[in-house]
Amino acid sequence: MRSSQEIIDLTGNSDSEEHPNNSAKKHQKMKAIGDFIRQRAANIGIANHTQFRVEQLAAGAALGNASVILCNKHTQLFNTTFSDRGWACGYRNCQMLLSSLMASEVGVSAFGRIPGDGGVASVSDLQQMLELAWQEGYDVDGAAQLGHRVKGTRKWIGATEVYCILAHLGVRAHIVDFHCPTATDGTHPALFEWIVEYFTSGATADSAGGQKLRFTNKHPLYLQHQGHSRTVVGVELSDVGTSILLFDPDVAVARSENHPAELRSFRLMLNGTRRADQYQILYVDDCVADEADISKFISSTRVP
Repeated sequence: MRSSQEIIDLTGNSDSEEHPNNSAKKHQKMKAIGDFIRQRAANIGIANHTQFRVEQLAAGAALGNASVILCNKHTQLFNTTFSDRGWACGYRNCQMLLSSLMASEVGVSAFGRIPGDGGVASVSDLQQMLELAWQEGYDVDGAAQLGHRVKGTRKWIGATEVYCILAHLGVRAHIVDFHCPTATDGTHPALFEWIVEYFTSGATADSAGGQKLRFTNKHPLYLQHQGHSRTVVGVELSDVGTSILLFDPDVAVARSENHPAELRSFRLMLNGTRRADQYQILYVDDCVADEADISKFISSTRVP
């Protein structure tokens, strides 16, 4: 259920099983091709997502006068595949968040409830967990909007659905709505300020990153805007301004042993926030909560 002050819905066409530009015939063809690609990948031992992790950002960081503060270094980038591009970004970002949680103490306690072999849950498993969360009474209104069913569909999800998945695992999440630009030029400085505060306040640093590049115990942030979501993995602070660093499930990381991924490939500058009028962040507590303490009624904090 939503709060009396309705949470912003930024998922786009989330109640549709098909992207508006895709016919059923095209979907069937894409699914068949995607299944073939995944099978071929399995045959040669290649996972259907990249293994790039936050700790690998250090290799391509030319910092100069800048300093970089990053989330849990074990956070992993999960890319959309040929068959799920266009609708599964919410699930892929949820996987990134889970990869960080599973590397922390919370993972030992909570993630026995994940189906499968103990790894990060698949998109299909996440869909199943969302339906189970709805059956447990989380977000009754949201469940109704999506017809109480997502498994085996192409329905889009957003921050409230990720909240439910985490609640099912005993992890308490919080949602913050940035419902309008906070600068006259249409940018969102309040969003940037909130993110910088999150990564710099109360974080335990991992000295392995050095003075200018620090890994912390913070989990990444789920960042939603209209029709797409990404994962915030850190911030870059310099004399010329602040950048937030993003893992985008729709953007593969080009890299090699001799040419590591450059930090600039992950930057979002303040001017880039003009692309959307509203943003939404989901963040988690680093603890397993008593399920009775996790509200089934989803509310949000609005900024400003």
